[in-house]
Parts: sequence; C-alpha cells; structure tokens
Amino acid sequence: MRHIISYVSTVNPLISNSDITDLFDYISVHNNVLEITGILIYSDGNFFQVLEGERQIIKKMFEKILKDSRHYNIIKMLDKEIKDGSFSKYYSSFVVISEDNSHMELQKFLEKEKIQNPEHFKTISYLTQKFMKLS
Repeated sequence: MRHIISYVSTVNPLISNSDITDLFDYISVHNNVLEITGILIYSDGNFFQVLEGERQIIKKMFEKILKDSRHYNIIKMLDKEIKDGSFSKYYSSFVVISEDNSHMELQKFLEKEKIQNPEHFKTISYLTQKFMKLS
C-alpha cells in the first residue's frame, strides 16, 4: 500500500541558497530512484514537502528528515495510507514550480485532499498557495 507524509518546516538560517540547490538536486535524483513521488518547495525560509511511496520507505525517509539539521519546527500535516499517488515523479523547486506538469500534479493533489481530507484541506491549500506565491 502506498503512503503519504506531508509537512512544513523552518529552514536553518545558516543554510545558503547554494546548499538548498544542492539538496534539491540530490533529493530529486535519490527520491526518483527510490520511486518516491511528491514535491519539495522552498520559499521565504520554509520547506513544504509531500512524500508518496511505499509505506516503509516513506516512514524511514521521514525519520531521517526529523533528524536533519538543515531545518527545524517540523509540522506534519498528513501521515496516512493512500490508494493512488498524485505525483508521477519527485519535484523540487525554489518559490515557484517551474514545470507545468508539476503544477498540474500539485493541483491534482489538492483536489484529492479537498475530498479525502476536508478537515486539513484549507491548511494545506493555504500553505501551497503561499509557497507558490499564488495569492
């Protein structure tokens, strides 16, 4: 069964934009190799991430994320089984998502959450819009 974990966090102020770019490059390759789909967005000193994949891999990945000194104040928003993922691959971006496909898949994710998690949808939608600077 596939699993999803989504969170927001505050970036360590000692981390440079170059460090974040290197992180994005590494994570995109690494997560796609592990067949993890989702998205990581950085904006205004914060990360927003959605991880989808095989349950054990996602849980293990999130344990590492919790210990990562590059960020703190990690707030988990979703942690549940899912039937189908919303993303076809793993994306990462500064501020605005550059690929049209990733934007459409993020919209698909939001539409699913509106139906499946109405109690969390407003928060998740608000955060993604702020990260993408849509509002």
